[in-house]
Amino acid sequence: MSSAFSSIVSSDVVPQKKYDVFLSFRGEDTRRNFTSHLYDALSRKKVETFIDNNELRKGDEISAALIKAIEESHASIVIFSENYASSKWCLNELKKILECKKYMQQIVIPVFYNIDPSHVRKQTGSYKQAFAKHKQDLKHNNDKLKKWKDSLTEAANLVGWDSRNYRSEPDFIKDIVEDVLRKLNIRYPYEIKGLVGIEKNYEQIESMLKIGSNEVRVLGIWGMGGIGKTTLAKTLYAKHFSQFEGRCVLNVMDESNKYGLNVLHNKLLSSLLEEENIHPDASYIEAPFSERRIGRKKVLIVLDGVETLEQIEDLILKIDGLGPGSRVIITTRDKQIFSQLSKCEIYEVKELEKPDSLQLFSLIAFKEKHPKTGYEDLSDSVIAYCKGNPLALKVLGANLSSRGREAWENELKKLQKIPNRKIYDVLKLSYDDLDHCQKAIFLDIACLLNGKDKTFVRDLLEACEFFAISGIEVLLDKALIQLGSILHVKWEVCIIEMHDLLQEMGREIVNQESEDPGKRSRLWKADEISDGTKAVEGITFDSTDVGDLYLKSNSFRRMTNLRYLKIYNKSRGNTCNVYFPDGLEWISDKLRYLRWEGYCLEYLPSTFCAEMLIELHLSHSKLKKLWDGVQNLVNLNILWLESSKNLIEIPDLSKATNLHRVYLFQCESLGQLHPSIFSLPDLRYLDLRDCKKIESLKTNIHSKSLRELLLDGCASLTEFSVTSDEMTELTLGGTAIRELSSSIWRNRKLTSLGLSECNKLNIVGNKLTNDHGLGSVTELDLLGCTEINALSLWSILDGIQSLKWLSLHECCNMECLPENIQNHSMLKSLALDDCRKLVSVTELPPSLLSLSAINCTYLDTDSTQRSFLENMEHKFLASLIFKQ
Repeated sequence: MSSAFSSIVSSDVVPQKKYDVFLSFRGEDTRRNFTSHLYDALSRKKVETFIDNNELRKGDEISAALIKAIEESHASIVIFSENYASSKWCLNELKKILECKKYMQQIVIPVFYNIDPSHVRKQTGSYKQAFAKHKQDLKHNNDKLKKWKDSLTEAANLVGWDSRNYRSEPDFIKDIVEDVLRKLNIRYPYEIKGLVGIEKNYEQIESMLKIGSNEVRVLGIWGMGGIGKTTLAKTLYAKHFSQFEGRCVLNVMDESNKYGLNVLHNKLLSSLLEEENIHPDASYIEAPFSERRIGRKKVLIVLDGVETLEQIEDLILKIDGLGPGSRVIITTRDKQIFSQLSKCEIYEVKELEKPDSLQLFSLIAFKEKHPKTGYEDLSDSVIAYCKGNPLALKVLGANLSSRGREAWENELKKLQKIPNRKIYDVLKLSYDDLDHCQKAIFLDIACLLNGKDKTFVRDLLEACEFFAISGIEVLLDKALIQLGSILHVKWEVCIIEMHDLLQEMGREIVNQESEDPGKRSRLWKADEISDGTKAVEGITFDSTDVGDLYLKSNSFRRMTNLRYLKIYNKSRGNTCNVYFPDGLEWISDKLRYLRWEGYCLEYLPSTFCAEMLIELHLSHSKLKKLWDGVQNLVNLNILWLESSKNLIEIPDLSKATNLHRVYLFQCESLGQLHPSIFSLPDLRYLDLRDCKKIESLKTNIHSKSLRELLLDGCASLTEFSVTSDEMTELTLGGTAIRELSSSIWRNRKLTSLGLSECNKLNIVGNKLTNDHGLGSVTELDLLGCTEINALSLWSILDGIQSLKWLSLHECCNMECLPENIQNHSMLKSLALDDCRKLVSVTELPPSLLSLSAINCTYLDTDSTQRSFLENMEHKFLASLIFKQ
């Protein structure tokens, strides 16, 4: 996961140097022209520069103050001019500067102003004349003269700047200043040293700015509230601002709300144009000319807390109109803002990883990088609560700093019930920006649907008329939710997730709707549901914590707007401890989702209208039947009655035209299905496993949609005739069928056929030719089919061309494999375990990668192994197992 970060400045962050640059120059040559212009240019770039303003220097030796100034500077600019060498003071400065270069790694930049560098290097021309005079004055002090000359030679050999290469002094100064800024930027790495977690990704973030390119580029920094967007933007600004001719940081959200965008725009103009007196209406009367002027400058702009695209357009009339090389950094909680900006790179700031979270929290709470001894467990609890949000870590760290364990424990208990106000207020800004439907979606996810399948959430909220397709995208763009994935059976399912702090904020919004829980829109605590009113729209609760819960028959009578109801019990599996001793009179007709695991009654209320339901989930219930007659179930997508062991019938479903999936697994009392189920135009999945009383499953209706039909464990099933244009998986394991009806071969898309434990199945004489349509089967499971032998297997294999996986496990009458098995050139895996009568295995297809023949008592494993290996040619051997 990408890391977020926060600004914590450590003690070694502040540079010990007082000055950025020390200027060494010959006053009478350059003080009133070049040097003063260079000083002004450096000052405009906010480079702290030391310049000696004492024009009348006394004596030859430099003062202690100057020595200190040189030592306290990161860099020195030595301006060599015509008469520089004539000043003993200048020569002593140079000697000191080069000592600082040697021992303190000071940056030294030589500037040759109207002087040939070779004159400086070799002491020729005016420099030769100056040394001739020094020689007389110093009375042949050759050692000092030599040190001065060596200093001049060393300095002149450094990379520097020569005024003779420039037509104009401003261009000359501009390049010198840029060189100084580049070198000082390297010398000042402190901007990120104290930022927890930033080091890992800073180079990547910085590269997105493409500093050095002449393109005008935008970096969008996006993430949830409190995640560190502002800190990152200001860090980038602090690192690079000196490389730009104009720069400005604007807190758009706060300042535009206080003063309006016009004032903010004028502030931007004032900063970029370096003018204090901007006309109040400048954004209207001066905009064209201001644009032209700014278009000539390389600028760096930070727009922090942008809420709308219009704010960007009002502040920066045309991003493309900025000067070459300009950069705009925008922070926002709304990713959609960036969609219409050209040349915009987007960086998502994510949560801190646990080690970084602990370090940041410890720096605030304990003023060191690790928790104080005895506070490790409490610190871990805070880290778990904050889930990597830097704002929360800093706020709680500050609150808990210097407090005892008892206060910590008390504060953590409080957080379980009441969110911290500072954190809540920051996070709620994103919620306040949503429209009515988007707020409803957010609260539903926070209170009811966090961690659920995205498709399910979308369909449910669409059914609630919340315009969920676009609404979910808005929440994603505003970093209020994110997408994750979980492995469900064989598929990876996309789920909607919400940060714990955002979920807590959403639930607190609902709690503030009323002091009376029954007057709130969403309930998730078991002890709050019995007194609900028409305000209640959604209920989900785990009844584990309340013991057996006995409710009145009219408990739901006043909840006329209830559209979501989920009751479950984690600790007791799928049994429910919610009871209605006097029955249940009424449930809202507005329900879109009803999930009640272990529903304790034999029927749903007779008054219940299921027309708006999209999912009905009553697994492990005591139901005998749902209702009498036909309901208009036009919205129903899923019917889930798994393990309802008293269920004896399924109602007429002919009006459930959008029903996709039906789960009737382990409905042991169910003897038959209503024939309408096979006429459903969109039914894709039907699970009847372990419905032990079903004897016949026959229909003349050829389905257009059914893809998976699971009948494993239907021990009484003797007749089967169901066909579909789309069926890909059919399992008949453990059924009592004796032969495969010819109708099965009409399932022309069938890829997986399960016939395990069909002990009475015999296919002798029922040859399956290509015309019968099993050519698409890739997986065939014949485990425990005791009647299967070589002849019947030959019949099956003769009608299949695409077989990849074959299980003959426990086919105890199998003495040999049919010869046509070698024709299956796509077969990868063959299981022969416990085929105790199997004597030999002849030629096998060379495509085979896995062969298992455990406990094949009479099998000649040596010859079989040789045959297998010979046919393998050079293919990779994945598995070869022979054990007795």
